[in-house]
Amino acid sequence: MKEVGGNKIFSLLNKCIGFILFIVCAWAIYQKVLHHPNLLAHGEAIQFQFKRITFSEWFLLVVLFCLNYATEALKWKILLAHWNPLSMLQSLKTVLVGQAFAFFTPVRSGDYVGRILFLETGNKWKGVAQLAWSNYAQLMITLTMGAFGMFFNLPFLPWLKWLGPVMVLFAFYIYFHPGQFKGWLQKMTALQIGIDVKIKLLLLSLLKYIIFMVQYIWAVKIFAIPVPLFELWIALSVMFLCLSIIPAISLTDLVIRGQLIVVLLAAWYDNSLMLICLSTLIWAVNFLLPAIIGAFLLLNFRLKQ
Repeated sequence: MKEVGGNKIFSLLNKCIGFILFIVCAWAIYQKVLHHPNLLAHGEAIQFQFKRITFSEWFLLVVLFCLNYATEALKWKILLAHWNPLSMLQSLKTVLVGQAFAFFTPVRSGDYVGRILFLETGNKWKGVAQLAWSNYAQLMITLTMGAFGMFFNLPFLPWLKWLGPVMVLFAFYIYFHPGQFKGWLQKMTALQIGIDVKIKLLLLSLLKYIIFMVQYIWAVKIFAIPVPLFELWIALSVMFLCLSIIPAISLTDLVIRGQLIVVLLAAWYDNSLMLICLSTLIWAVNFLLPAIIGAFLLLNFRLKQ
């Protein structure tokens, strides 16, 4: 009788787990938005600028958002293909749920938790390792583009521009190293991925980077910010590089993102409020929107055995 009762309780919990996770994520997202530094300081001005955005302008931003996350979903699908195959739709769902958890966790670490929820029990730790490969490939593209950008626009610590190429070469060496470990580290060799997969990850990471860059450029056009295209590309590449490093030691990404773009574009545009609106718009489309969608997708989640 006790076993039957326990099974009923577990069955009820299993049915409710998605709703519980949704409530947790929804509340955390609400609190994060409520205390967003840009919204607290410039809420009315940002709201006014957002209302001026036309339907067609919003539409293209959302299309670019969809392409961005479709590319990320394809990366995830390729990584899992041989041992935990997912359809493209399943992979996209997993990525979006990961964003729901990443939205309110330090250094976006919740992305790992959200994604492995949908993997089989024995594959969860391997999933963490595979996601690390995906993130590392994206970091390499960011480093490469950022190192190029630092040669043209680095308004602080100019000696850092010589550090970029060294970082890029070291990153590529680590990425393509076969990693054949021996002794007690031998199990780590199993976490390696094939060279063909590594190349695919790099190409898709480059595509995602370009999509993200185009999205920023489109947002700049929406707000009619008069910055030349090449200078904007360079400034954004440096900003992305800084953001890929700074969050590792800071949880104030939202503040830093806004301040960086103000500093990097100061030579061409001195309206800091419009630049903060730009930063907030990208944040809303690329981070808030997928987090909300991911939270709702959790409603259908069931605990796997």
